Amino acid sequence: MVDQNSLSPYFNADRRELLHFLEDARYSSAIDVGCASGSLGRELISNRIVRECDGIELNPQAARVASDGLRKVWQGAIEAVSAEVPWHSYDLIVMADLLEHLAAPWQALRDLHSSTSENVSLLISVPNVRHKSVVFPLLFSGRFEYQDAGIMDRTHLHFFTQSSLLKILADTGWKVQKVRPNIKSKYLKWWYPHHLLEEFLAVQYFVLASK
Repeated sequence: MVDQNSLSPYFNADRRELLHFLEDARYSSAIDVGCASGSLGRELISNRIVRECDGIELNPQAARVASDGLRKVWQGAIEAVSAEVPWHSYDLIVMADLLEHLAAPWQALRDLHSSTSENVSLLISVPNVRHKSVVFPLLFSGRFEYQDAGIMDRTHLHFFTQSSLLKILADTGWKVQKVRPNIKSKYLKWWYPHHLLEEFLAVQYFVLASK
C-alpha cells in the first residue's frame, strides 16, 4: 500500500470548490478521469453526491493510492485504457484540470460524447489563462514563463479561457448547463468589482455540461 502523504501535493489537491459547484446534484455512478490520488472521488462519495466512483490515472503511484478509496481505477492514459472502460454505465464524467494535459482534447471530448449514455453529465475544470498573473507579465514585460504548478504548469499542452472552453465543448457536441469562475475569496468582497473583472480574477472555470 502506498502512503497518500508520500505523494506530491500535486496529486492531493483540495477540490472543495468543485463540490460546491455541484451543489445538490446526485449521481449513481461517476468516473474521475485523471483522478490523481482519488481525493476528489472520495469527497464526492462522502458528500453523497455520487454513490460509486471509479477513476483513471496516469501516474502509477497515485493510481495505487486512488484504488484504496475508489471502486476501480485504471492506470494509464485515457487514450490507452478507454476501450476497457464501461462509459455507458456512468451518469457523471469528471475531468478536473485534465483537458489542458491531453494531446488531443477535442478528440477526447468527441469520443466521450459518442461512448457515454444519453443522460450523462460532464464536469470540467480548467485553469484560466486570462488570469491577471498571466496577462499582466505578458502584456507589460513580454514574459510567458512556465512554472512547476498552477496556470502556467509546464506540463500543460493547451491553454483555455472561458470562451475557448465553451467553444471546444460546443464543437464536440456538449451542451453547457452552467459555468462558474473560481475566484479567490479575498476578491469576493461586496465593494470589489469582481463581476466586472471576473475573467482576470478567475483562477479556473468550472463547467457542467450534458449531451
